[in-house]
Amino acid sequence: MCSSTFISKTCLAFSFLLYFVGMDLLLYFRVQDYDVRPSTNDSQASPYHSPILCDLNPICTVTVKAMTLDHPNHYILSPLASLTDYLLGISRSWTWLTPNAISFSHVVVAVIGARYVTRSSLFHRRVGVVLFQVRAWLDNLDGHVARTRLNVKGERSDVGSIGYLVDGVCDGLGCIALTVAVFIFLKRNTNHRGGYERLPIRTISSSSLSPHSTVSSTSFWRSPLYNILMMGLHFCLTSIAWNRYISVYQDLLESDVPSMISRKDLYDRQTIVFRSSSFWTIALAWKIFNFHAMMDYMLLAIFLDRIWEYVRFAWLQLPTVLFLLILISEFHYTYTYEKILSVNDSLRYSSYTLTYP
Repeated sequence: MCSSTFISKTCLAFSFLLYFVGMDLLLYFRVQDYDVRPSTNDSQASPYHSPILCDLNPICTVTVKAMTLDHPNHYILSPLASLTDYLLGISRSWTWLTPNAISFSHVVVAVIGARYVTRSSLFHRRVGVVLFQVRAWLDNLDGHVARTRLNVKGERSDVGSIGYLVDGVCDGLGCIALTVAVFIFLKRNTNHRGGYERLPIRTISSSSLSPHSTVSSTSFWRSPLYNILMMGLHFCLTSIAWNRYISVYQDLLESDVPSMISRKDLYDRQTIVFRSSSFWTIALAWKIFNFHAMMDYMLLAIFLDRIWEYVRFAWLQLPTVLFLLILISEFHYTYTYEKILSVNDSLRYSSYTLTYP
């Protein structure tokens, strides 16, 4: 029975992995034939014929944010949100339902899901994981409804708007709810199965023989509180960095940057950078290590009953990856900014060969 369950989980995980890799390959080839900015004759490099409605196709309209969005959100939850809106006509008919109201609703779902995550029953914790996926789907739905009503195509961040701030606050509250729930679970299940036996045990100190004996615990750095605080800090830094690079790359590649060069030359340079292997590599790295991806990994650890292992890994290993990714992204953005806006630099490209790295 256990062997059959393990095989089923392995097959399911492999199927999702295969799907995500396949979609990434399709996205890569789509980017190589895509003009991130409209060309002067209002035509793309070659027409793209989507087999389904473009709103339901995650690779139809390519944007900076779409390229850096985590795999479950980009390839599963976002198309499901678009399909729901298409079938129910939320954007067109449900005028009483605002995107901000949807944002607030997924905070409620997150709180309910967090309550289940604190339970000792693995089944209940898995119910909590499902509820957090519903929360993520609602997060996609509010963005889709907002963009549809504003006639904005593709995934984009409207940095500085009220909706952007509300969505960010609601995402933060959902993350806090999950983090607190994991902390409560670890506190309640110290020294139990599933790897939690490596949590510290409260023991009598060597001074217990004296009249003024005290109770101390194993080193604080191994305590649930410290590890959860470090993991929460990592989530926070990841969110700030990810949103920063979405914002600066959107401004650089998807807007009319003030410059001394002609508009046609600007569009050509933006397209070259967008199609370059260096930008693709950075975007893919953020796709794997962004804030929502960290939440996905945490939920997967809860589902597999390996919470403590993930908590320790998240703050011991992943910060190194985060700081390295920030360093590379900052260097690439600075270099790209100068390349795009340089008056004397001539960027040349053909349909299949790019001079930009």
